[in-house]
Amino acid sequence: MSHRQFIAAAGFFLLSFAVPLVVHSDYTLQILFRVFLFAALGLAWNLVGGYAGQLSLGHAAYFGVGAYGLALLSKVGIPPWLSLFLGVGLAVISAAIIGLVSFRLRGPYFALCTIAFAEVVRLVAKNLPDVTGGDVGTQVPLLFTESSIKSFYISGVLLTGLAFVLTAWIERSKFGYYLMAIREDEDTAMSVGVNTSRVKLWSLLISAALTAIGGALYASLFLFIVPDQVMSLDMSVEIAIVPMLGGAGTLFGPVIGSIVLETAAEIFKNIFQEAHLLIYGVLVVMVVIFLPEGIAGTIVNKLRLFKKAPAGSLAAPVPVRPEEEAERSAFRK
Repeated sequence: MSHRQFIAAAGFFLLSFAVPLVVHSDYTLQILFRVFLFAALGLAWNLVGGYAGQLSLGHAAYFGVGAYGLALLSKVGIPPWLSLFLGVGLAVISAAIIGLVSFRLRGPYFALCTIAFAEVVRLVAKNLPDVTGGDVGTQVPLLFTESSIKSFYISGVLLTGLAFVLTAWIERSKFGYYLMAIREDEDTAMSVGVNTSRVKLWSLLISAALTAIGGALYASLFLFIVPDQVMSLDMSVEIAIVPMLGGAGTLFGPVIGSIVLETAAEIFKNIFQEAHLLIYGVLVVMVVIFLPEGIAGTIVNKLRLFKKAPAGSLAAPVPVRPEEEAERSAFRK
C-alpha cells in the first residue's frame, strides 16, 4: 500500500467512526452497518478467492457457524463474547476440515465442493430442531449492553478495519506473494518450492475466522436466526460478488464493491419493490461482463496505462502553418 493509499484509507476510517455523531437515523446506520459488514466479508473472501484464485462459494457455512456458535453456546451459560470467539474457533475447525478435502480439487470442482459443504452444514442445522431450532429458528443474545444500532455500526467499522489492515499486511508479505503465485500458476509455484496446500489452507482459516465474526455480529443485531437466513447459497454468492464487483485480488476492491452493491440494493428495493432483485442481478451481471477486473481493478489498470503513455501521445497536436506544409511537401518531392 502506497503512502497516498494509506492516507486515503486512514481518512476513510476516521470519517467512518465520526458518522454516528451526525447521522442519528437507525435505518441509515443499519444500512451502513451492512455496507461495512459485507466489506469485511468481502475482504475475508478475497484472501481465498482473490489473492489465491480459489473460487469459494461456501463461505455462508463459516458465517452460519459463527452465528449459531454465538446463539447455542450462550444458551448453555457461556458469556456472549466468549461464545463468539468459541464460535470462531468452530468455524476455523470446519474450514480446516473442508480445506484438507477441497484443496485437492481445482477450478469448478473446488467451487462445487465448497457449495456442497455449505449445503451439508445448512441441512444439518435444519434437521436438528432440538439443538438449532430447525426452520423455526433460535434466539441470539445481544453482544452489547444496549441494543443501539450505533454499537453494531462501530463494530462493523472495526471488523472492516481489522480485515483491511490484515489484508494490507498479507499483500506485502511473503505469504501474500505465495498466494498470488498460486493464483497465477499453481504448478509453477509448487515447482519453485511453495507448499501450496499449506498456503491455501492458512488463507482459508484466516478467511473463515473473519467471516465467522461477521456472522456473529449479524445474528446479534437481529436477535433471531434460521438456517436459510445465514447459511444459504444466496449468502455465499453475495459474499463472493462483493470483491468480484469491486475488484478481486485488490485491497480496496471489496470495500468499493460493498458500497456499490449495498447502496444499489437499497435504492432498487425502494424504487422497484418486488422487481428489485431482478434489476439488481442484471446490474451485477453487466458490471461483471463489462468490467471483468472489477471497479477497482479497472481504475488501477487505466491509471497504469496513463502513467506508461509517452508524454507526446497525451499532448494536443501542434497546428502547422500552410507555408510550412508547402515546404514539407516540396522537400518530400
